[in-house]
Amino acid sequence: MINDFTPIEPPHDEKYHLTTDLADNAIDWLHQQRAFAADKPFFLYFAPGAGHGPHHIFKEWADKYKGKFDDGWDNYRERVFNRQKELGWIPANTQLTPRDSTMASWESIPEAEKPFQRRLMEVFAGFVEHADYEVGRVLDAVDEMGQKENTIVIYIWGDNGSSAEGQNGSISELLAQNQIPNTIQQQLETLEKLGGLDAIGSSLTDNIYHSSWAWAGDTPFRYTKLVASHFGGTRNPLVISWPKGIKPDKTPRSQFHHVNDITPTIYEILGITPPKVVNGFDQMPLDGVSMKYTFDNAAATPVAKTQFFDNNGSRGIYQDGWYACTFGPLYPWIPAQQGLDKWDSKADVWELYNLNDDFSQANNLATQEPERLEKMKALFIEQAKDNKNLPIGAGIWLRLHPRRRHFFAL
Repeated sequence: MINDFTPIEPPHDEKYHLTTDLADNAIDWLHQQRAFAADKPFFLYFAPGAGHGPHHIFKEWADKYKGKFDDGWDNYRERVFNRQKELGWIPANTQLTPRDSTMASWESIPEAEKPFQRRLMEVFAGFVEHADYEVGRVLDAVDEMGQKENTIVIYIWGDNGSSAEGQNGSISELLAQNQIPNTIQQQLETLEKLGGLDAIGSSLTDNIYHSSWAWAGDTPFRYTKLVASHFGGTRNPLVISWPKGIKPDKTPRSQFHHVNDITPTIYEILGITPPKVVNGFDQMPLDGVSMKYTFDNAAATPVAKTQFFDNNGSRGIYQDGWYACTFGPLYPWIPAQQGLDKWDSKADVWELYNLNDDFSQANNLATQEPERLEKMKALFIEQAKDNKNLPIGAGIWLRLHPRRRHFFAL
C-alpha cells in the first residue's frame, strides 16, 4: 500500500486485510482533513481490491455463504435473473441470454470437483460482502462528522464485469493468466497439502473462481470481463447519493452512461468550467456528459451520447440507443487459446442491437439494419482514431510477443 508517496508494509498478522486497512486509512484521513481544514471541501477516492482477483477473505466471511451456490452457476443465473425482474432492476421484457457453447455447464463438472468450485464462489461472495461492509464504515465516518447531507457519494461496484480470468477455477490466478498447463486434480492435490478447501481465500492461495461463475455474475448479459462487445464485460451498477441535492426514490435510472460521465457530472453540480490549459498544456476535450439531469427525473430523455469500447480487439460503439459490436479474437475463459496469431480484424462479424428494446443484447438486428450497421462501424473507426486506439487489437500482438512490451513504455 502507498500513503501519498510512502510505501507501507503490511504487518505479519493473520487478521490483517488490505480492504480494512484502506478503510482505516481513509477514515483517519477524513478526521485529519476535518481537523485542519473544516471549512474546505474534501475529495476521497476509495478503491479496494475487491472484487478483483485474487479473492482473499477470512473463513468466517466465506462460511456465511455455505450452501448458497450448491446447485451451480446455471441455476444461480436463473435465480438472479428472476430476482432482478422482481426488484425492477432490469426491464420486464429483458431476455436471459444463453451460455456460450465454449463455456462449461455445471452438469459437465465432475462431482468430485464440485465442492472445490462451490467453495471458490463462497469465498468470492464473502470477499465482496466484506468490502461492502468496509465501504459502509467509511460512509458512517462521514455521517458521524456531520458531513453526510452535503457529501456527494458516487458508488460504482464491480470488476469491469465479472472476471473469467480464473478460466477453469484456480488456486493460483497466475497459472491461468500465464497459460501454464495444469488440471483441477493437480490443484486439488496441492490444496490438500495446504489444508484442504479451508485454505481457499487464505494467504496460502491466489485463488479465483471458475469463469462460468463470472458468467453467472454478469446476469443477464452474455459474456464477461475482457469482452468489450457485450455489456457482461463492461457494465457495473452505479449509485449516487447526495441528500442535500437528490431526493431518493426506488426507480432505477436507465439512461445510458459511462464512467467518463462522472467528471462532467461533478463539474455541473459544482458549477465548474474545466480549464482549457493546465500548467501550459492544452487539455483534451472531455468525452463525457453530465448525469445530473437524471437526479430528479427517472424518466428523463437520455442526452445524446457516443461511446466506443475496445479490449483486446473485442469492440463496440454506442450511439443514442443503438450498439454495434464484434466479439473479437480472445476468449478469456479458454486456457492457452490457439489461433490468435491468425486473427484478421477485417474478417470479424459485427452485430447490431437496439438497446431501447433489448437491454441484454439478445436480438441481433445486423441483417435487418445493414445500412445502420455500416454507419456505426464507420463511426467506431472515427472514435478509435480520436482516442488513439489504433491499431485495433494491439493487446493481442503483445500477448503473442510479450518481450516487445518495453517498446510501448517509451
